Amino acid sequence: MTDEPLSLPPGFARGLTQLIDAIETLRDALSEEETLTPVQNVTARRRLFLALYALKTIRRQIGDTEHPPSQGDHEVVTWDGPAQALYHIELRLDRLLEDLSIQGYDHSSQEYSIEQTLETIQDHIVILQDALSEGSTDNSTQLEKLSTHRSVYADVAGRGIGDGRWLEYQLQSALMRWGYRAETRQHLFGLEVDVVASRKPKQQKPTDWIVAQCKDWTSDTITPSTIFRLCTIAFACRAMPILCHTTEITPRAEELARHFEVRILDLRDLERGALPAPQVYKPTAELNEWPPHYNARDDRGTLPVMFYGEPGKRFSYVPGFTPVGMDYDYEPIDTDRDDDTHPAAGH
Repeated sequence: MTDEPLSLPPGFARGLTQLIDAIETLRDALSEEETLTPVQNVTARRRLFLALYALKTIRRQIGDTEHPPSQGDHEVVTWDGPAQALYHIELRLDRLLEDLSIQGYDHSSQEYSIEQTLETIQDHIVILQDALSEGSTDNSTQLEKLSTHRSVYADVAGRGIGDGRWLEYQLQSALMRWGYRAETRQHLFGLEVDVVASRKPKQQKPTDWIVAQCKDWTSDTITPSTIFRLCTIAFACRAMPILCHTTEITPRAEELARHFEVRILDLRDLERGALPAPQVYKPTAELNEWPPHYNARDDRGTLPVMFYGEPGKRFSYVPGFTPVGMDYDYEPIDTDRDDDTHPAAGH
């Protein structure tokens, strides 16, 4: 955030508070609704959680420039059913977006960022509307379309609060198909690592060694702290990091994963025939942008100046390898080693 106060339309904070109240009321009502299918139930929890998370982030962001919400800002919301509630929420969301769009904010401003966030929330509400309106359709069709959704495997063993064994096993099985020897629930200096794997035979690549963290969550969102912990473990093990999950990832966590070349896998990725490459690039909203946006290695910056000029100081999770090219390739610094010797041995 900058030191300059935000220039938001009059009454924006009050409208935001009332939108949050409406969504929280809908969330509480749907949590007690017994007619929802498993897919609808999980979709409602996930989409409303993401919408509320983003809205409350905006409310904290504008907290220094607008008065905190008073009792008069809150609104008692009543409606006859979810369809009417979603219509009410859409109206409030549209009103906030219209007020922002009239201002014509610069695309680099925080106000414009808030406008983009509200448009994302609008997408969540539309997805939820579609899911709830499909209640009369054949549920088997929904399950087929959402074959990688958590609810499809909700009743299998090894799932539930604090139990991630099922997802760890799925990743372990995939790694074994991809040519690795893999084990679950190993320990590094007192920290539990969900999955560790070593490729046989070695290909003299950083991905010859893998450490992975699995997040089989229903509603919690993956935040930067999860990425930082995984990257720390990966560096200590001289391995490449994988995050396997069944939930959502915050934009900042997703950005860090790209910058640090964390492979983020969902259930669909585990069906692939080989280890997927990391995501190192994200399309921009600009046409003919200058300077052009390339990839994570450009964006993540460099080491401190004091270290940058020293021999061997290169960004790499795996000491002994040096980055090659603009994407995610590496090559060993010392190639005169047998297949089972790590390139960093002796350094």
